[in-house]
Amino acid sequence: MRRSVLLMAYLLAACGDLPGPSVPSQPGQSLFAAREAVRACAPNAPQGGKNAVAGHYIGGVFLVGIIIGPAIVAANENNIRAHGEAGAVDNCLAKRGFERRDLTEAEVRALNQSYGEQRIALLDHLVGGGSLESFAGS
Repeated sequence: MRRSVLLMAYLLAACGDLPGPSVPSQPGQSLFAAREAVRACAPNAPQGGKNAVAGHYIGGVFLVGIIIGPAIVAANENNIRAHGEAGAVDNCLAKRGFERRDLTEAEVRALNQSYGEQRIALLDHLVGGGSLESFAGS
């Protein structure tokens, strides 16, 4: 019973959705600061992806066996790698005081419909912790 519960948890962890559109957010920070933080953290992504895949292969062998475990991981390797890459960048950004702020559908729509200085101002506002509602009122 315990083994089947672990197997289900293992499979669900490998199949989760990737984060949607988001911005790094920290009260009082600017789009420029967030962009620089992402540039500094981006090199962590490949190693994070490799670590996630290796960990899942090892875990798969221990949880479900030497044949089935790696087969499950191989079928989900791209998703596992992508989660590991995103997690590594998120961890690095967190050390710099930023957190991932998922954008609402309305915010994504507003960004897609804006250009130039208006788009930069909206992104700057969202990075600093603002919302679409408070931007429209400013």
